[in-house]
Amino acid sequence: MKKCQTLTTAAALLAVIVFAGSTAHAQDQQCQSNFADAYAVYQDKYDSLTNTLQPELSGLLTEMQALQNQASYATLLSHARLIVGGLPTGRMVVTVPDGTVVLDTARTDGNPSDPKSNTYQHFLDKTINENHNSRIAIFAAQGYPCGNAIEAKFSTTDGVREYYFASRLGDYLDNFGTARLSVK
Repeated sequence: MKKCQTLTTAAALLAVIVFAGSTAHAQDQQCQSNFADAYAVYQDKYDSLTNTLQPELSGLLTEMQALQNQASYATLLSHARLIVGGLPTGRMVVTVPDGTVVLDTARTDGNPSDPKSNTYQHFLDKTINENHNSRIAIFAAQGYPCGNAIEAKFSTTDGVREYYFASRLGDYLDNFGTARLSVK
């Protein structure tokens, strides 16, 4: 009797996993919840960010794949600076998949004595910025198969609203990180 109950329970759990997994998989085919509705609210900002970042993703991915020393880091950093150069209040953060910040264009460049400065060694030391794995846009770009995410929030630091667009650099669950572009 006990063996029959165990088999029945196992079968029931398997059914729940199979059917719930199918539902979850269907939902995962989209971007973060209500992406289109949220995008529409600040469409002009998100269009600007999307149109600026999307054409650069292939190059950023190639540079992340080649990242191995200060010279390859400098190439990635120069590209990021070029991308944000066309946005008056633009900022780019590039992370590896676990949220470790590779570079942050809001930081200074190349100062070995400043652990928050953009250098390859500071990236390896994880001191450029705190881990960004809990930032909504970065988390959602990594967590959903579509690979794109948005966020808008009021900055208590600056006292202004900031808009973020993030794109995963590579395939879902097999990538080199996330590029997040923002404006105020």
